[in-house]
Amino acid sequence: MKVWQLLAIVLGVGGLGLLTNPDRDAYETYAVDRVSSLARDQCDRAAAGLGILIQGPCRAAIETYKPQIRPLLSVTTSRQNLLMFSIYRSDISVPIVNFDGRFESIGIFNNFFTYKTP
Repeated sequence: MKVWQLLAIVLGVGGLGLLTNPDRDAYETYAVDRVSSLARDQCDRAAAGLGILIQGPCRAAIETYKPQIRPLLSVTTSRQNLLMFSIYRSDISVPIVNFDGRFESIGIFNNFFTYKTP
């Protein structure tokens, strides 16, 4: 492969990354769903001993709390924009299920990939 062909490929992928770097609003939508899912998993683990008695109310409480997650994410999220992709770091707490920690995700090509969860 010639140098100019390799350079054209690199520039093409880089340009595609620039055009498809998702914004903060898209991340918040993704993160609300991800946090809710992880909190529901926490309900399932907490309910292991008491079974269905706790699991249903716990999941219902998370759905009730879900609208409050986005404003919390908005305040606690930092974005490191590296042009072709972004790194998002969010500190979040869902007190209903004693769930808190830091999420770290990469946004690239209009998708998010979470690589660190509590």
